[in-house]
Amino acid sequence: MINVHSIETFATQDGPGVRLVVFLQWCMFKCLYCHNPDTIPFENPSAKLMSADDILALANKQRGYFGKNGGITFSGGEPLIQAKELLPIVKKLKSEWYHICIDTNCFIQTPEAREVLALADLILPDIKHMHPLKHLKLVGQKNDNTFSTLAYLEQIQKPYRLRYVLVPGYSDDPEDIAELGKYVSTLKSMLRIELLPYHNLGKEKREKMWRKYPLEGLAAATREDLDKAKAILDRYTDKVFLRG
Repeated sequence: MINVHSIETFATQDGPGVRLVVFLQWCMFKCLYCHNPDTIPFENPSAKLMSADDILALANKQRGYFGKNGGITFSGGEPLIQAKELLPIVKKLKSEWYHICIDTNCFIQTPEAREVLALADLILPDIKHMHPLKHLKLVGQKNDNTFSTLAYLEQIQKPYRLRYVLVPGYSDDPEDIAELGKYVSTLKSMLRIELLPYHNLGKEKREKMWRKYPLEGLAAATREDLDKAKAILDRYTDKVFLRG
């Protein structure tokens, strides 16, 4: 059984094609810009336990809309924090020939997490920041595990779409973007790197939770901001994809 925050049907932003997205509860990151802050704690009155059969039943109802490229994405929160419980569910879904994506912050390093990554068809890993101390400031953890997980994906030749959120004043420094470009130029299994703009959609949720929004007053990243970052990355790779 996995602890599920919510379900999104007919989703198109979390992997290829039309997808069923299962958002799991619990995350060890405390991203300043998190737009799902209610998924961070393990305890959530609105969360519910779901079995492999529960997920399979939902997927079967939507299967006709998946087409050739669609499937199921496990997101969060951080899905791999529940890797031990998630593993048999992924195995069952794979036995039914479902395409599986894992959306992860790359922090969890357990054997079960590695097995889930190996079984999935496509990984959607985040890289929050190249600089360890700036990463710590942004999400509350250093980035050693991020690079360890990406190295593992390279080792097993698992295809993945890397994601990077452009946060004005935090992750948009041209030198940091250039370091990111140098790094991704070495990655063989990366299908593309997606640049996403920071937005403050998490502000209202935090206020409903009686919590102060840490980036109060920070303007969203603009298309011009994304274009500038892309121009830097384009020097190192032709796999840059703009989102938002």
